[in-house]
Amino acid sequence: MIYKAQRQLLRDLAVSFLAAFAVIFLVMIAVLRSLPAAVVAMLANLFPAVVVFGVMSWIRLPVQIGSVMTASAALGIAVDDTVHFLTWFRRGIQEEQEHGGALQTAVQRCAGAMTHTTVICSCGLIVFAASSFVPILHFAWLMVFLLLMALVGDLILLPSMLAGPLGRWFRK
Repeated sequence: MIYKAQRQLLRDLAVSFLAAFAVIFLVMIAVLRSLPAAVVAMLANLFPAVVVFGVMSWIRLPVQIGSVMTASAALGIAVDDTVHFLTWFRRGIQEEQEHGGALQTAVQRCAGAMTHTTVICSCGLIVFAASSFVPILHFAWLMVFLLLMALVGDLILLPSMLAGPLGRWFRK
């Protein structure tokens, strides 16, 4: 009975993540006013979960209930940073800066705030990494890794995508 309850909870958490992704994707379409631009933005938002859970699978770490909860939380945090970055990038484009100049402005305006947010949140979570309650311990470490990967996604992957051909979807 406990096994069935755990399986159902894992399924429900996976459905919750997909629902959150779908809602955020629709909001991104509305905010960016472009389906292709929303797809590019969501790639950066999925990056942390794909990397962290991919590595977990690769090293054969089991996915537990506390693990799955982190995916939705990390998606929300990654979206916040992505929207922040894209706002400054689009402002640069609207001010008729060249593509590279708009990217440079966005990085200059956002990198410090994103890094500080990640460090502060990670420091708050790392306290729970010393817990003797294993689900809390896993949750804390996974959230720290997901936050770090979200920062990498928003400060390295997203600007790289915007600098390439995918960046054309953000022009007027």
